Amino acid sequence: MKFVSEVYWDKGERSVNQDSVSLQQVSIRGKRTVFALVCDGIGGLRQGEVASGFVAERMTEWFYTEAVRMLKKKKNRKRIWRAGLRALYGCNGEMRAYGKRHGIKMGTAVTMLLISGERYLTWHSGDTRLYRVDAGRGRKSRMKRLTKDHTADNHTLIRCIGSFPWKEPDVSGGRLKRNCVLLLCTDGFRNRVPEEKIGEALQPSFLVSQEQMGKRLRELAGYGKRNGETDNVSAVVMKGF
Repeated sequence: MKFVSEVYWDKGERSVNQDSVSLQQVSIRGKRTVFALVCDGIGGLRQGEVASGFVAERMTEWFYTEAVRMLKKKKNRKRIWRAGLRALYGCNGEMRAYGKRHGIKMGTAVTMLLISGERYLTWHSGDTRLYRVDAGRGRKSRMKRLTKDHTADNHTLIRCIGSFPWKEPDVSGGRLKRNCVLLLCTDGFRNRVPEEKIGEALQPSFLVSQEQMGKRLRELAGYGKRNGETDNVSAVVMKGF
């Protein structure tokens, strides 16, 4: 399976962009392998941009130094899941130590996706999200959210990666269909945009080039801003052929 992908990253009305994104593609044993990640630093805490950037950088390093090696050796998905969890646990520990030294609390939501061929794995903590849009009959499509928000009733995060006691992220996986679309996004991208509108805009039949993906992401972000969104706005979209 091959992939076309695009990234949207905008600080919105905020003075600092506390979102971080990563999108990597390599070929392993003839299979296209994709790593994608979105992080959203917790705005109510200190140094949200540092927290999200740190996790994005460390997990991208993990992809190249450990995940790629494991895929080359054909390790099973449970071992790769556990390796990703260990890397996130390490991030959490380093951030706890940093926060203790500086007398601050810091954290970030994270959604991470690893695709090899037609199989995918995910790691998720917080209120960033992963959606899948599958082609339906005619021009209709079906959108499904693949992550669950870790929030209390007042939208306060109850799980993240940061200077807090460790709470293990959710892990999941499955098989992708050809021509499906995957969207990773922060809450600033989807808060003011109905899911139905996102699904309509990202119908697989519409997205046949990187340019069209970029146009759709800008349109959705613009819709959110016109409806009052002031937060950082970030998204990664990809389509498998």
